[in-house]
Amino acid sequence: MKTTLALQIPTFELSESLNFSHVFQPIFSLNAHTLYGYESLIRGEKNNNPLILFAMAEKQKKLFNLDMASVIKSILSFHKYELSKNLNMHLTVNIFPSTVLEPSFLWLIEDLMKKVNISPNQIFFELNETETVQDLVKLLQRVQYLKDLGFRIALDDLGKGQSSLRVALELEPDMVKLDQYFCIDLERSEKKQLFLEWITSYFREAGTLVTLEGIETESQLLIAKQAGVHFGQGYHLGRPGLYL
Repeated sequence: MKTTLALQIPTFELSESLNFSHVFQPIFSLNAHTLYGYESLIRGEKNNNPLILFAMAEKQKKLFNLDMASVIKSILSFHKYELSKNLNMHLTVNIFPSTVLEPSFLWLIEDLMKKVNISPNQIFFELNETETVQDLVKLLQRVQYLKDLGFRIALDDLGKGQSSLRVALELEPDMVKLDQYFCIDLERSEKKQLFLEWITSYFREAGTLVTLEGIETESQLLIAKQAGVHFGQGYHLGRPGLYL
């Protein structure tokens, strides 16, 4: 296995030649029974586990380089595959909070959007929950700036980390994505069913969209619909692919 990452500060030209790509997993509207958009998922040339890929980058102090290049390539791929032609089609792009806080992040994104035919409101920046937020005040400022540009903010894997609920309350994201943990034994867990109804109701009142990840059975899908969950992801709804 290759143990080094030869990455530089990402540019649009460089991002096209890096040794990783993306697949897209569909996100469905549970009420309308229609395709709402896709989540882009990074896949390494020799390792499909993004956790290992990013851990390697972090060890070599290249986390921003890889993450920023991944964000750029996600949006470029969405544009290239013409998934963005339908203005009602959305893309969620995973990103670390530390990447959003980097000084060069905003101008890289603004420059990128001049090169693609995609409206900012089609893109959700999905903040990766695995990284602890070091400066919540500054992150709030960056998030608001992105919202002012028309982008939307999603919070990934709500319920997985210890601080994610606090971040969700402070950031007021446009979408929260509930961790697949809530789907495990959902059919048999009354506690999870009640919690799903409660948290969906709470965020609905706040005007925040709710997506349940990890839906793998028809019964889980039915429970999510009954709980009022807006969107769903999971193998039962669609596996990652290009969907050309």
